[in-house]
Amino acid sequence: MTKTTSGRMIRGDVIRSADSGKTDRAIRVLLVLTAIANLVYLAALLVPGDPASTLVNVWLSLLVQWIPVGVFWLVAVRTSFARGEVILAAAAMTFNAAGDTYFALAMDSSGNLPSPSPADLGYLLYYPFMMAAVLVLVRRKSQKWTGSVLLDSALAALGAAAVLAVVLGPVFDDATTDSTFLDGAIASLYPLFDLLLVAVVVGIAASPVLRLGPRWQFLVLGLLLFTAADIAYALLSSAGSYGSGTPIDAAWTAAVALIAVWVDGVGRPLPEQQASTSRARMLPIPALAVLAGLAVLLVATQTPVPTVALVLAAAAVALSAVPVMFRQAMLVRLLEGREEVVAQLTELDRSKSDMIGTVSHEMRTPLTSILGFLGLVMDDPGVPDDAKDMLLVADRNARRLETLVGNMLMLTRLDSGEAALALAPVDMARLVGRSTESVGSFADSRGVTLTIVCDVSVVVEGDEFQLERVVTNVMENAVKFTPAGGSVRVEVAAGALLDDRPAVAIVVADTGVGIAEDEIPQLFDRFYRAAKARDDVVPGTGLGLAIVREVVWAHQGEVTVDSAVGEGTTVRITLPLRQRAVEARQ
Repeated sequence: MTKTTSGRMIRGDVIRSADSGKTDRAIRVLLVLTAIANLVYLAALLVPGDPASTLVNVWLSLLVQWIPVGVFWLVAVRTSFARGEVILAAAAMTFNAAGDTYFALAMDSSGNLPSPSPADLGYLLYYPFMMAAVLVLVRRKSQKWTGSVLLDSALAALGAAAVLAVVLGPVFDDATTDSTFLDGAIASLYPLFDLLLVAVVVGIAASPVLRLGPRWQFLVLGLLLFTAADIAYALLSSAGSYGSGTPIDAAWTAAVALIAVWVDGVGRPLPEQQASTSRARMLPIPALAVLAGLAVLLVATQTPVPTVALVLAAAAVALSAVPVMFRQAMLVRLLEGREEVVAQLTELDRSKSDMIGTVSHEMRTPLTSILGFLGLVMDDPGVPDDAKDMLLVADRNARRLETLVGNMLMLTRLDSGEAALALAPVDMARLVGRSTESVGSFADSRGVTLTIVCDVSVVVEGDEFQLERVVTNVMENAVKFTPAGGSVRVEVAAGALLDDRPAVAIVVADTGVGIAEDEIPQLFDRFYRAAKARDDVVPGTGLGLAIVREVVWAHQGEVTVDSAVGEGTTVRITLPLRQRAVEARQ
């Protein structure tokens, strides 16, 4: 039974997949036919001759209207009639094509049809259905809209509607002078629907975050082209200069074709690259809408404009103050929240530093005992040599742990400001000499030549213990990353400048493995270790250079690194000279 059910399910999926493939192929064929028919229709309208050709103005016109309708309904079938925007758009296109069909078949020889007529019903039904389709689509995609975005969209819609109301002023005037109420109502609905449709489209375009799915640009362009054709037709008709069979007719069909391209993308996933790079856009549409509203009000001071245009323009200008107040309130809340977050992070950082300091301090005492007893045991002549070898490993790792604890304590004190510098005159030649004594045995054990160049005696104002720690750390790093047979050169150079002040430079240059250029900016980050150190499993914690930088900065100096992979690294520490020493030199 399980196998039979599974087999039926698989066959059902295969059948649905095959049907979907046939539907897609049919849609593609209709889209190609739509493009070809539109090109032929436009060419026929541009050819000199009788503008009222029945073949062009009736049959070819109807063909370019109804082929896209088939695309809409096939997409509705492909989406299993589950997408409301597709069904509403298909209905809108069907009503529009039906109205155009009645107009084409019932118009007189001059291309005119008395109004009202059934054609008006089809044309007018297009607008509410299409606007409903757009709003359903927006509703589906607008879960993340904020109040600010909605205000921007409303502002853009009002500004666009105000300008359009001025443009359509003659049409509204003609509508109010029609002989009957029904004639006037129908004549007024066309420009009113155009105004609403443009307002909706511009409001959507003003959103910096809204995405209407694949090919949504074709929907916006199609709707704007459709309303542009409507406006041109209304203005020409008001002036008594419109005639059927002009290129304006091709603008309607081209708009329908563009919307058909959009509807074919409904339900299709966004391309991976487009989906991953989708981001907010910065559009000036709301600002332009405010300027448009001001322009309408300014024009109204010089010439009569429709009342509806004045109302819309005033509303756009008034509404422009709302986003400002909204953003002001948001900014206040953002700053308050930021201050609270900063306070929490400061407290968290303080707690972290206290915890690290406490743990490090508590570890130092037992480590001192461990190292002391290890030394006593290793000095005992009765301990076998193989046991001493193991004790040496324990002693070496205990000292590494002691160094780590010392570094963490130092960073904690630097962060908290407790590592106050014991300032005093420091002779850098003597300091470098002591650091050389500390690192000399390490360099000998690794077969690295250590050279010191210090021909002058220079004095800085600083903490001798901290500065010796800095120089020793840099020298140890140089030896550590220099292979056997290499060399490390340490030079104390007077005559350097630091922000136009006399300074001394301690330069440590090695012939080691080097550091990649893109890693140099991160060398002084805490716990960061270069790739070469990680790959070669060189012992270290990544805290030494972080302490070096903090101590040098505390002495108002600077530290820089220059390195090349396979050639070596040069670390330059520059410290200001003691003022009295400078005066003595002068």
